[in-house]
Amino acid sequence: MASPAERDSAFVALGANLSGIYGDPLTTLKSVLAELALLSREALQVSPFYQSDPKDCPPGSPGYVNAVVRLVPLPGEDPFSLLHKLQNLEAQFGRVRSGIRNEARTLDLDLLTFGQEQIAIEVLVLPHPRAHERRFVLEPWLALAGAQWPLKGSTLGEWLDQCLDPPLVLL
Repeated sequence: MASPAERDSAFVALGANLSGIYGDPLTTLKSVLAELALLSREALQVSPFYQSDPKDCPPGSPGYVNAVVRLVPLPGEDPFSLLHKLQNLEAQFGRVRSGIRNEARTLDLDLLTFGQEQIAIEVLVLPHPRAHERRFVLEPWLALAGAQWPLKGSTLGEWLDQCLDPPLVLL
């Protein structure tokens, strides 16, 4: 049986590697927290901030600043409405989507989970299809949810133990 946190939580990965209208990537991520708090009926839980090397990005991409937040969606919210709000926040913070996969960006907000929802359609896959392969998601998520948090048949701790990505730098 799912715990209340599993049923009620949405986890969102935050990333940025370009300066934007709110400043450098770390300042941008700290600034978006106030907006994300408006999407939660409880206080946000925020992981530490980390610096990571770009993964699967175009050559010459700068390093990223990453974090994960836990929010409790507002009444009536569903994964699609939350995704839409996250994409609007990205645009508000200066993100431009050119179609280049994993390009540098001023803000990236990835919906990792929404309760125990399992969705696999073109616009949304939950849980996030690559979260378990990325140290820059796993390590901050683990800091919030704990090693035993389930993801794709294993725990966050088990996925992190298997992850071959280079270490993160705590900011």
